[in-house]
Amino acid sequence: MKSVRYYGPGKVSVEELPPPAIGDGELLVAMKACGICGTDVKTYVRGHPLISPGSVLGHEIAGVVMESRHPAFNSGDRVVVGPYAPCLACAMCRRGHFSLCENLFESSLEPGGFAELIRVPRRLIDQVVFKIADGLDFETASLTEPLACCIHGLDALDFQAGQSLLVIGDGPMGLLQAALGKALGASTVLLSGVTPNRLAFATRVADQVIDSSSQDLAAALKEALPAGPDKVLVSVGSVDLVQQAFALVGKGGAINIFAGMPRDASFPLSVSRVHYDEVSVVGTFGFGPPDFRQAIDLLASGTLPIAGFVTRKVGLDGVEAALQAAGRYEEIKVLAVVE
Repeated sequence: MKSVRYYGPGKVSVEELPPPAIGDGELLVAMKACGICGTDVKTYVRGHPLISPGSVLGHEIAGVVMESRHPAFNSGDRVVVGPYAPCLACAMCRRGHFSLCENLFESSLEPGGFAELIRVPRRLIDQVVFKIADGLDFETASLTEPLACCIHGLDALDFQAGQSLLVIGDGPMGLLQAALGKALGASTVLLSGVTPNRLAFATRVADQVIDSSSQDLAAALKEALPAGPDKVLVSVGSVDLVQQAFALVGKGGAINIFAGMPRDASFPLSVSRVHYDEVSVVGTFGFGPPDFRQAIDLLASGTLPIAGFVTRKVGLDGVEAALQAAGRYEEIKVLAVVE
């Protein structure tokens, strides 16, 4: 079977691998669509400490069951596949912090999303594999994993319908967050960014778009929301933007440091804002099974305003060029697809 293997920064290779063999309780899934995400791009550009040479990248998967040894699925079922699932037994799981599971990556896909065939272990099947509703295409279904991460991010903010939302960042996740905020009933969604093609798409999902390369975010926000936004998602890996978000959020508001930050990064925090204005700062990583279920249901409902979000589809032979293009911010969302 064809696959795309990663060998280090700037090095991937399209290779033939033997199809994975499945065991009791497992599935063999033919990949039909797999999103190229920011982690894939960052790994390709500069490497990743947890991803070793020879790995197959890709984890935003929708496909068809080719062989099933699991009682809930049959050959021919159209499915969306999550890349990890919690153990449900550790201290973090018992507290409901599924994305912090101590054994989160103990069970994984083989070999990865950028392959024609994928073995899915039982733990994942039991928690983060769902049938795709009739009428929902593979390309849209493959957005389940990133959308689940966004749902987890808004849930950590205790976001409620009728509240205002500021998204800082015009990458694919920031744009999905803005669309999700609208779908969940935000009173006002504002998005700031600097990339022209992505800001153009943002006008479809946000009430106001702020081009931070030419506009002052604080001034624009003061005019739109004089009391400040209720919730803020920082979806760019910039400590300066975290500090700016902390200054801009309204009283009683909350900020989610959603984007990955340098491990030793820090910023001065105004404890008076925390105490007197009751401002909260949280962070989220990944998703839990309930987020994944909510994401596929939301995509199936058709209420998420994401028409035009996928801007390019490539075969496995085109994944490297797509990684390079994504690194140059030339696209919004790129998918690897197999006919």
